Amino acid sequence: MKVFIARIYQKILYIFTCLIKFREPIILKKLDEAVEVLRKHNKKNILLLSGKRVCKEEFYIYLDNLLKEQFNVLNYTDIPSDPDIESIEKAVIKSKEYNVDAIISIGGGSTMDAGKIVAARLTNNKSIRKMRGLLKITKKPIFMIAVPTTCGTGSECTVASVVTDLERNEKYAINDPKLIPQYAVLDPKTLLTLPKHLIATTALDALTHAIEAYIGKSNTNKTRRYAHEAIYLIFDNVEEAYKSHDLESLELLQLASYDAGIAFTKAYVGYVHAFSHAISAYYHLPHGYLNGVLLPIILEEYGDCINKELQDLNVEVFNNTDNPHDFIDKLKELLVNLDIKNNLCDIIKDEDIPNMIKHIKKEVYPLYPVPRYFSDEELLNIFNKIRNIA
Repeated sequence: MKVFIARIYQKILYIFTCLIKFREPIILKKLDEAVEVLRKHNKKNILLLSGKRVCKEEFYIYLDNLLKEQFNVLNYTDIPSDPDIESIEKAVIKSKEYNVDAIISIGGGSTMDAGKIVAARLTNNKSIRKMRGLLKITKKPIFMIAVPTTCGTGSECTVASVVTDLERNEKYAINDPKLIPQYAVLDPKTLLTLPKHLIATTALDALTHAIEAYIGKSNTNKTRRYAHEAIYLIFDNVEEAYKSHDLESLELLQLASYDAGIAFTKAYVGYVHAFSHAISAYYHLPHGYLNGVLLPIILEEYGDCINKELQDLNVEVFNNTDNPHDFIDKLKELLVNLDIKNNLCDIIKDEDIPNMIKHIKKEVYPLYPVPRYFSDEELLNIFNKIRNIA
């Protein structure tokens, strides 16, 4: 009965998303263009939001100097790698004091997610916890420009923002079309100093977005097209970008991340993300790394119900046989080439697994249109496979 209700909910949501045209951010190619856009929209007080690593980079300093020539700029650089409610609320308080009317979020997915929540909090008189879930934001957030400095999250074009609730030991998503930024700056030069392990893990995050969107049950022709293009671009470019920081490869990974974001905004994600969020909430591990480790394990667990989708991808992406297991093998090979190793066996504790399973089920039902639902026994078995004890 629970599965039936979830599928009905997803069908209604599918119809809704087909009827509603989601905004797609206007793509800018250079940081300078963001300044022109702010002037065009008559903005005055700008929040420049980032984390500790990015604010030291030359491209950040360049943008900061450009902005300060024409606007009042509030620099907030204390966004952690897992943005939590407390750190976001500090940014909200400072922004209100500064009368901020536009946000530029420059960084990885954590920074862009935080910027979206700050933008919503500045116009909505409700707590972050009350925004949890779907369509809980009533008023339009303030003007947003997102500048991704990684290869992966797609947050610059999605309806979703993920936040960590440290008090409740949870990590969850806020989903609302109002969270989509007005503009996205896809400048590959912001990736040139990205550590190679972050090129790998953020690209795997985008790959997971695309694959989960592609195999889910809420696809349209458009989401399949975007997901397929993202999968192809990532497999074709990530190893070169990882090895050499090749600018063209980095540019194509940025585009792939954007395409994957467009795909999963309407088609959603699945169990890989639910597991990743649960594990990250307990052990604070990088989201992209977890997605990479979990993806082949959960694809195998889905079994025959995704054979058709994996067969199609195997033929279209690799011009290979239509054996679905060949696609998973290619994925495992990619993880090896990107030096991604499963180190979770000594991290995940037995006593935490029951609560993580509850977290996973709460996230998946009824929102995610997964290929099939796993029983509690199957979820436990997946944890055992993750820990190499199955």
